[in-house]
Amino acid sequence: MSVLLDTHVLLWWQLDSPRLSETARRWIAEADVVYVSAASIYEIDDKRRQIRAKQAQGRTGRQPDQQVVLLAMPDDLLVALPTFGLRILEITAEAAWLAARLPFDHPDPWDRILVAQAKLLACPLITADRRLHDQAKDTPIVW
Repeated sequence: MSVLLDTHVLLWWQLDSPRLSETARRWIAEADVVYVSAASIYEIDDKRRQIRAKQAQGRTGRQPDQQVVLLAMPDDLLVALPTFGLRILEITAEAAWLAARLPFDHPDPWDRILVAQAKLLACPLITADRRLHDQAKDTPIVW
């Protein structure tokens, strides 16, 4: 069995956060393959860049706990993620095409990519995002 992790799930799992549900922990532990989307690598690095820019200006964000988590992740995710036993999932043209045609309205394009990737892999997406639970009806969602 394979699973695909949403970005926040990856962060919470790596830091053994109590925010990660027991169900999610069990699915990750029992999976033969745990995928992380290339979209998550972009999201993590982009958010870290934004945090560091704000810190350089002496500003802090609204979610200091999330900032600590993001900054605690290794700098070179392309090298680090496979050492954690994770497989990086590239964004294919087919996934991009499907994401643009999903029959629901979600404001985050990266989440649409994740749903499309899970659908193409026929594997569950592990996410706490309630909007995805409500909208991605024909894609298996675990939380």
